[in-house]
Amino acid sequence: MQEEEFKWLFSDEAQSFLKANADKNPESFLLSKALSKKGWDAKIIARQLKGLKVAEHKFPTWFRTAGILYPPAISIEQASSEVAAKYKADIFKGERIVDLSGGMGIDSYFLSIGCTDFIYVEPSEELNEISTYNFQKLGAKNIKSVCAKAEDFLQENKIQFSGLYVDPSRRKGEQRIAAVAHWEPDVITLKPAMWNVADSILIKMSPMVDISEVCKELGEVKEVHVVSYRNECKEVLLLLNKGWTKPYQIIVASLKEEKNETYAFYTTEEQDAEPTFSEALKYIYEPDSALLKAGAFKKVAVDFKLNKVHAHTHLYTSKELYPNFMGRCFVVEEVIVCSKKNISGLVAKEKDFHVMTRNSVLTADQVKAQWKLIERGERYLILFKGLDGLQYVAKTKRV
Repeated sequence: MQEEEFKWLFSDEAQSFLKANADKNPESFLLSKALSKKGWDAKIIARQLKGLKVAEHKFPTWFRTAGILYPPAISIEQASSEVAAKYKADIFKGERIVDLSGGMGIDSYFLSIGCTDFIYVEPSEELNEISTYNFQKLGAKNIKSVCAKAEDFLQENKIQFSGLYVDPSRRKGEQRIAAVAHWEPDVITLKPAMWNVADSILIKMSPMVDISEVCKELGEVKEVHVVSYRNECKEVLLLLNKGWTKPYQIIVASLKEEKNETYAFYTTEEQDAEPTFSEALKYIYEPDSALLKAGAFKKVAVDFKLNKVHAHTHLYTSKELYPNFMGRCFVVEEVIVCSKKNISGLVAKEKDFHVMTRNSVLTADQVKAQWKLIERGERYLILFKGLDGLQYVAKTKRV
């Protein structure tokens, strides 16, 4: 790909056009005769508009860098967010690293910072060229691009790496693939070949993956990182060390703009933990989504000195406020047995409530629809099963 091909896209006129139309539907420009008359490629304009919209929040470094060219929408969708890529760079360092599934290059760029040499491998010629061009704009001079399938690269490669990163594709066309063995590249089959070139491997998994099952399938897992951002579980990362036979540690990471929150444990510690139980007290705590994904249900209550409200209701409670809990905290205004009459009484004078249900016979959508609630403000109705097996509703306010 020659930079001259896209010189028109980064002219003052084209850049002014993109800024002026940033809020418009990119698809509306695909058949524009006015763009054709200017000699502009309407498909590239639409792609650039889509990319800029996503990049502003998902990868701000790309957004702020002049001259970035955005790939097709599917590549942007599948790319890691910048905040998640930075986390990987914090936990996976080395002098020489290879990314076997380069994609849009977000992970590659941040993993390459601090490396002497970095190799980006991507089988799509178009995506490879776009990412290589963008690395130049970003000033990443230590990244070498290779256009090849992961399998072919591993077969032909003669270099030893400090670490190997891979983010297998979990799609076939529009279909999402659940089985790890069917992802591309197939990390289970390729594992021996990956060990031939590196002693440390970081694998990005879907947040839907069964952690215990995939760790059994792969083996040699030293750490499992369960990563969330704004209370949404984004990634599960497996760190493998060659020859590792000890139990793996689970590290839960809630990513923040200021400072990440982390919590670490072993599955045996979770199994052996004996939390205390009580009715809902002055404060109710909702665990971060990554804690739930990691299976940290009991030990977290012990470590944060909180009570559980029921063995299978993953809410916690306390008399005193514990602001360092990894999750959200609510101050309780009232707790009553859950019934139509009681809920009607709670919302008789106001309708501005978010709704949360945990181990409840009702769903949040049912409650919002039946009582015509509007989700705004800081007040929450929390419906849950209590210690005595009864259903309760708590009127609360976010701390």
